[in-house]
Amino acid sequence: MTLVRSLSAQWLATVYVAGVSMLMTFFLARSFGPETFGRYSYIITLAALFAILQDGGFKTLLFREHTSPSLPIKTEQLLPLALGHLLSVTAMGLLITALLPVQDKAYLILAISAFGLGTATNYISSVLKGKGDFNREAWWRVIARSLTGIGVIGLLYLISFQLNWIFLGSIAGFLLALMFQRSVSLKNILIVKPNSRLYRSIGALLTIEIATLIYFKIDIVMLKHMGESLNDVGFYAASSRILEGVVLILFPIANVFFRELRLHANHPEKFVKLTGKLFSFAGALSLCIVPLGILLGEDIIKLCFGSDYQPGSGIITWLLLSLFFMVPNIVLTQAALSIDRENHYALGAILAAVLNMALNYVLIPIHGPKGAAIGTIVTEAFLLVFMGSGIVSWYMKGRKTESDSQ
Repeated sequence: MTLVRSLSAQWLATVYVAGVSMLMTFFLARSFGPETFGRYSYIITLAALFAILQDGGFKTLLFREHTSPSLPIKTEQLLPLALGHLLSVTAMGLLITALLPVQDKAYLILAISAFGLGTATNYISSVLKGKGDFNREAWWRVIARSLTGIGVIGLLYLISFQLNWIFLGSIAGFLLALMFQRSVSLKNILIVKPNSRLYRSIGALLTIEIATLIYFKIDIVMLKHMGESLNDVGFYAASSRILEGVVLILFPIANVFFRELRLHANHPEKFVKLTGKLFSFAGALSLCIVPLGILLGEDIIKLCFGSDYQPGSGIITWLLLSLFFMVPNIVLTQAALSIDRENHYALGAILAAVLNMALNYVLIPIHGPKGAAIGTIVTEAFLLVFMGSGIVSWYMKGRKTESDSQ
């Protein structure tokens, strides 16, 4: 399989999955209205936060180790270990949820179950990509997303438009996909004492995932508990989904950026020049996207989510402003990872999550959803400065080392 064919398959699968996800979001938002959609968004946000623990960093590890093994563990044992970890953490989460006086307990149990099955499908994707079978992996993502979409729509129309059928439809779709796939064997599950070497190797990456997801999702949770109504949660969730869609479309470009930056990682002068060019390109791209988005934002919200969401359409203007920092930050994060600065990235992600929570705590009671959006803008600006300073520091140390060696 040629490289072009592999990249084309990956791109088409990404666009398809993103398109189906966005259409599903629009459909659910319009069908349930702002209040119920806000409730649904709150539930899946909690489940998504727990899903980081369900994954445990194994998604990245499976990809890396099937590409080029570096751990003193047989590669074929990693998937059974990952499945054992997933099963143990999911069972623990379901038990804790069942025992604690949690709001929307039944829905949350279903959501955790759905995310657990989704994590298993991600493991399969990682194994296939690690083996270089990008075409099959692309088809796998398309099939899994199609089946979950059909499951959700089918149960809602055939039975009832209630939230539980959304989660049950996803569960049914994931189960069908996992039962009939033949790419990877899921028969072996190993539940053993945690291997310290194994978990140390994914510590920084897991930290990044946890901190990043907290930063991106905690605003909805805090709006639910500190805002005035569930309608505000629904309005904010709708606008943030538009923002997520824009960022998701840009991520295939980020992968290209990473490869180019990685090739120049051993040449600081060339690396910094390339980073500067890509950073300028990202800045120019945001200058095109943001004004257009602000101009059409209200119409986009009305078209995608319906007139019920129009009272909260002003939120998208504030969220879109964060793209002035968010798009260049895509370049900076890829640059940091390409020069093995994942520890610096992890520290930045932790600080960003803490800063965002602090800003939400102060701003949401005063400004509501608008306050959460302002918090996102400030946090992205902080990340830009922090990540940029880390790259500058790496460059200066590299120059000093070169001068000392001469």
